[in-house]
Amino acid sequence: MSRPASRAFLKAPRASARRDDAKQAVAKYREFHRYDPQQIGEFPASFCIPERVYQAGAMKFVCYRSGKVDPETLKKPSKPVNYIHDHDAGVTCYLPGPGDAEGPEVDVPREFVDAPALTRLGHCLGFCYEDLDGEEQEGEGRDPLPDLYTTPDGKCLLVIQSRRTVLAMMWGGALGVYARGIDG
Repeated sequence: MSRPASRAFLKAPRASARRDDAKQAVAKYREFHRYDPQQIGEFPASFCIPERVYQAGAMKFVCYRSGKVDPETLKKPSKPVNYIHDHDAGVTCYLPGPGDAEGPEVDVPREFVDAPALTRLGHCLGFCYEDLDGEEQEGEGRDPLPDLYTTPDGKCLLVIQSRRTVLAMMWGGALGVYARGIDG
């Protein structure tokens, strides 16, 4: 069963605030994909962004599959397209478990933890970072593929499995999500 290419998701569903919580996520969705979301979904009540994570290392790239409008031709593809984004200096990968990364445990910035909604950019096919020993470490998406999300400000990427588990987070440097794609 296939899901829509992208959706805006509420992180902490509250019926009375649903529309307000989703506004920024929907705006980021429109900016990135260049069309309106087909639906707005909700994460399970148990979902949360971790308050502390472990520094894994400098991001090298992230690969994702998206149905966004091609920023160069301004045409919507007939099927989702695979993209690779090479990260600039300053973007760091963080992993949730102490056995997953060798770096120090750090606080996740409050604006990421408290984001009321996230925007789904597409499926995450994999990512690569350089660990603290200078070795490249690759995470490869396997079926069912995890999803690549961003916070409404576009300053943090999250790899989330089945709308339940944060597998990795990336932030720092000039990272941003824009109409032209992921930058930084």
